Amino acid sequence: MDKKTLALLAIVLIVVGIAGLALSSVYSLFTGYSPQWGGYGGMGHGGMMGGGMMGGGMMGGPSGMMGYMMQMMGGNMLVSGGIPYNPNGSMVSLEQAGEIAKRYLAVQNNPDLELADLEEWEFNFYVEYKEKSTGTKAFQMLIDKYSGIISPEMGPNMMWNTKYGMMGTQPGAMTLTKEQATASAQQFLASRLSGTKAEDSGAFYGYYHFDVKKNNQMYGMLDVNGFSGQVWYHTWHGNFIREE
Repeated sequence: MDKKTLALLAIVLIVVGIAGLALSSVYSLFTGYSPQWGGYGGMGHGGMMGGGMMGGGMMGGPSGMMGYMMQMMGGNMLVSGGIPYNPNGSMVSLEQAGEIAKRYLAVQNNPDLELADLEEWEFNFYVEYKEKSTGTKAFQMLIDKYSGIISPEMGPNMMWNTKYGMMGTQPGAMTLTKEQATASAQQFLASRLSGTKAEDSGAFYGYYHFDVKKNNQMYGMLDVNGFSGQVWYHTWHGNFIREE
């Protein structure tokens, strides 16, 4: 392979990487369920037809890549960030966020899912759903504090979730134990956020979730990949306010 071909390949990889980062950063603005309009960007959390377009793999799973792309091209692109949830323009309250989260759950038409957690942060509301039958956490959502739109959370929820995420491949049980994941999380915090501690907050398909505490108070959250041990800190919440 000559130098010109290698240079071209490097440029392509850089462009793809930048595009991926941009997609993650704006994703929650242009997808999800709009409580004002009563609809999705696509056709539900499972994307096109509710379960990915064509079965398993990259385009399948409960939220395959094709499903996410269909959501992005849907109606919420026209209303995100522009229309306030409350007529007087006030921010969405924790109680209203709970109602939005429950309505979103209802339209999933999946009796095995239930609301597991609702937290208010400075920049958004954080929502978790879990499976009743297994006790395993299913997926994470964010609710915009101005528009009330609920959207799949960026980061591990999209990229690492082996059942409900973009890839939806379900490769099997995680190879890292909870103890190993905890050690990885704590090592990361020791090097980046001195004085903080990782506290187990359950597992999703493909990764472990941890609350980050400082002086026994909620400080943040992070996820640890259940196969590689990679740590992904949530930088998009701001300061913790309260939880339901």
